[in-house]
Amino acid sequence: MLWPVLALMATLAWASGYSQSGPDGPEIPYFDKIAHFFVFGLMGTLWYRCLPDRSMRRARWLAAVALALAYGVVDEWIQASNPHRSSDVLDWVADGGGALTAIFVYRGWRLYRRTLETRIGDLFRGKLADID
Repeated sequence: MLWPVLALMATLAWASGYSQSGPDGPEIPYFDKIAHFFVFGLMGTLWYRCLPDRSMRRARWLAAVALALAYGVVDEWIQASNPHRSSDVLDWVADGGGALTAIFVYRGWRLYRRTLETRIGDLFRGKLADID
């Protein structure tokens, strides 16, 4: 399913290009890097899930990270053109680190993978997806 990753990318594009200054984030040092890490971790996982498994075997994770990083460049470009936002190469580093980390957690932690693959209604009923 491609729509979740496209919806996330559209939401990020809208937020990065928003023409008004938004609320200040929490007073946590490097909070923007933390946010980039987790949002692009989600994006990396979504890309990984929608890429075909059989045709890419070993390169699937690399393709997912590359796609997330490519969008990270677009996101930084959008932010650089917005006077209310700033662009930073370290944001892009956080994007890649988040995507890579999340993909390897998704691949290696079966409970996490089962939880992400479970439909929301089933999750509320306490039923997890049955996966390999």
